[in-house]
Amino acid sequence: MTTENQDTGAVRVSMKDIYFQVQKIQSMLEKLSAQLPDSEEKIDDHEKRIRALERRIWQVVGGMGLIVAAAPFLVRLMP
Repeated sequence: MTTENQDTGAVRVSMKDIYFQVQKIQSMLEKLSAQLPDSEEKIDDHEKRIRALERRIWQVVGGMGLIVAAAPFLVRLMP
């Protein structure tokens, strides 16, 4: 158990307290992972979608860069 020193306000946490808390967290994580069996597949699907979106954004940025680079030459050719 944690004990508090009234004089200094310090708290003492034992290794036993830490062990019990880690065990409690582990059991909660096991329960959550049992409730979400297909979450790994959903995460992979989201990753694929995000990568495709990022790839499309960089294609648009590159295309706009080419247009901006070509604009002075196109303006010069206009009468």
